[in-house]
Amino acid sequence: MVAIDFVITWVDQSDPKWLTKYQRLTGSSKMSEEERARYRDYGTLKYLFRSIERYAPWVHHVFLVTDAQIPGWLNDEYAKVTVIDHTEIIPAAYLPTFNSNVIDLNLINIPNLEEHFVYFNDDMFLNRRVEPTDFFDESGKPRDFLSFNAIMPNGVFEHTYVNNLAILNNLFSKKQVIREQFGRIFNLKNGKWNLLNFATLPFPLFTRFVDPHTPVSYCKSRVVSEMRQFPQIKSVTSQNRLRATSDYSLWFFRYYDLLTGYYSHRAANFSYAHQLSDWSQAVRDIERSKHAVININDADDIDDEHYKQATDAISTAFNRALGAKSHFER
Repeated sequence: MVAIDFVITWVDQSDPKWLTKYQRLTGSSKMSEEERARYRDYGTLKYLFRSIERYAPWVHHVFLVTDAQIPGWLNDEYAKVTVIDHTEIIPAAYLPTFNSNVIDLNLINIPNLEEHFVYFNDDMFLNRRVEPTDFFDESGKPRDFLSFNAIMPNGVFEHTYVNNLAILNNLFSKKQVIREQFGRIFNLKNGKWNLLNFATLPFPLFTRFVDPHTPVSYCKSRVVSEMRQFPQIKSVTSQNRLRATSDYSLWFFRYYDLLTGYYSHRAANFSYAHQLSDWSQAVRDIERSKHAVININDADDIDDEHYKQATDAISTAFNRALGAKSHFER
């Protein structure tokens, strides 16, 4: 089987130096609730690393991408982990950046990154044993599933879907993709997403794709090749130090693989996304290892009191399931 790296992006908004840079750029000393939820670290990153050691011991290497930040507990001398600073992968002209799309589009610049890598957000966790073939098939194709969705805009970020789709709808025929991949698009493994596939069938163009909150598998050479083919994706997005309506995202390259059929079909229920505001459901999933991968997504609709209740409960559940210190820790 091919060597597979894991890449994790992380930020700690409580870091005074990071906050100073952010406030200097925005000209404001106060974040919105949405921004707080986006940048907030609720202390569970070490459980992601513990889950990797326990449930994916086969991983070749783990890269943690940060902005001049290293978790105090991280054993950065451990041979299996490397901390990558933004300055190592993003041109100085675009730094500092607080735009996750800019960071994501430069992950392929990580030194010594393997051809096959899986991209994690810091709120994604392995929840039971996984194998390399859960992320790439034996031939090296990413494991994924193709399902359609509809854009429901409520902020700046949703414009990335439109920008990605504006390119893809001019490259691919939806009718042809459905004809060629009918058995993968309408498939029992897609579960509830089959309903959306049927519902969006009358629309002649792609209106969005299902983006499960789960680690995404990429082939570095394909991302590099497609980025050269569509240079505006990186050049336009890089100008934006904060998220902007002109952004593209790394998901473009996932979509490109899906539409060209360069993937191996995986069941949609491989992962599950929980909301921090519904923390009890996440706790049950951790206790029962119901899904192989879980995401616990922070939200701006949770007040400080319930935020503490939620994060305490989740940390307790993780400590029961993953209480043993990993080699990734000091």
